[in-house]
Amino acid sequence: MSLLPTILTFLAVLSVLVFVHELGHFATAKMAGIKVQEFGFGYPPRVFGITRGETTYSINLLPLGGFVKMLGENASPGDPRAFASKSRAVRATVLIAGSAMNLLLVPILYAAVFMIGEQVPCDACDRVQVYGVIANMPAERAGMREGDVIVSIEGQTVSTPDDVRRLVRTTPEREIGVTVERAGRTESLRLTPRAVQQENQGAIGIQLGPEVVTVQRPIWQAVPMGFQRTGEMLGLFLNGLRQMVFREVDAELSGPVGIARETGRAAAAGVTTLLQFTAFLSLNLAVFNMLPVPGLDGARLLFVVVEGVRQGRRLNPQIEGAIHLAGMVLLLCLMLFVTLNDVRRLVPG
Repeated sequence: MSLLPTILTFLAVLSVLVFVHELGHFATAKMAGIKVQEFGFGYPPRVFGITRGETTYSINLLPLGGFVKMLGENASPGDPRAFASKSRAVRATVLIAGSAMNLLLVPILYAAVFMIGEQVPCDACDRVQVYGVIANMPAERAGMREGDVIVSIEGQTVSTPDDVRRLVRTTPEREIGVTVERAGRTESLRLTPRAVQQENQGAIGIQLGPEVVTVQRPIWQAVPMGFQRTGEMLGLFLNGLRQMVFREVDAELSGPVGIARETGRAAAAGVTTLLQFTAFLSLNLAVFNMLPVPGLDGARLLFVVVEGVRQGRRLNPQIEGAIHLAGMVLLLCLMLFVTLNDVRRLVPG
């Protein structure tokens, strides 16, 4: 996918995730009687805003996030409509609501994938598909492409990857005919397998697997499957996070540039792949935002918990505000550092 469509797709995906997250904070704050001063998309400086009632709805210059500004977020209790004046349960609910909305979005997106049609390997189809083609190998030189279904080799029908490996390895250094099915049409290719000395070496340079087919599910199956897939992904994500914390695996972080690149790749692969990638990002946002890192909702929630442990005695609001501000600055510095690394990966040399 070219640069402009990639950027536009990334901004569209980001807009959905940010809107859903901030909508959670906004709706629960309104229901709790908290005065919401601003619902902003992006970070200041403000481009324009519209005031409806007591709330200003704004579009801001930096489109990499959003915010809901509530009266008295980092203040002592006073105005009955201030965030700080509400009970611990209400404040905790408002803080959790953003991540909860992102988490709720995940099974909805997966359910949509299952209804539109998920691409799954079909072991019972007895057909072999090319999952990948290695550059400068016999298959690529012959014109074989990812997605081709191998029908026969030298007239012999193949139904498993092992059939393909056996036939190409028995004819090293000799040209053979391979029939593939591509976009509903049959193509005849000629290639010469190379001689291999080890079991893990490929003779023609392709990655194989069962044919991938599209399976559509009715809504009554898709919705439970969406929640099941969300649980599986959440378990994998939390386990990966644990492994990074304990340095069992290397931490791999991507900034806006890296995420935009992967969004473009997902969009190029089709709508279902893009929906699954959006679900993955929404799950990441839900979990990451609940980490007890200053500047995130998780840290604000931690202060509410500490207040409960201290039997209602709050920390100095100015100190708490300074901690969150320092955390936000550090997060922005981390984002800048990761973004620079993403840019370096894109630049050859």
